[in-house]
Amino acid sequence: MTRDVCVALGKRIRAMRKARGWRQIDLAVEARINENYVSDLEYGRKEVCIRTLRSLARAFEISMSDLLKDLD
Repeated sequence: MTRDVCVALGKRIRAMRKARGWRQIDLAVEARINENYVSDLEYGRKEVCIRTLRSLARAFEISMSDLLKDLD
């Protein structure tokens, strides 16, 4: 992933999390990932693997394709 895509995905994750009234720890628990990793993803500091995308999509109750839609 290029940095632009990582930043765009991070903004989407943050917006979706906030729309649900979740803190980063809440998303981490729902997606079964580390809270620090959630922060890194939201700020585009880390690239995301396919397993994590699936976990995030499941936490948000959407498809992986919806999570990635129109990021490019």
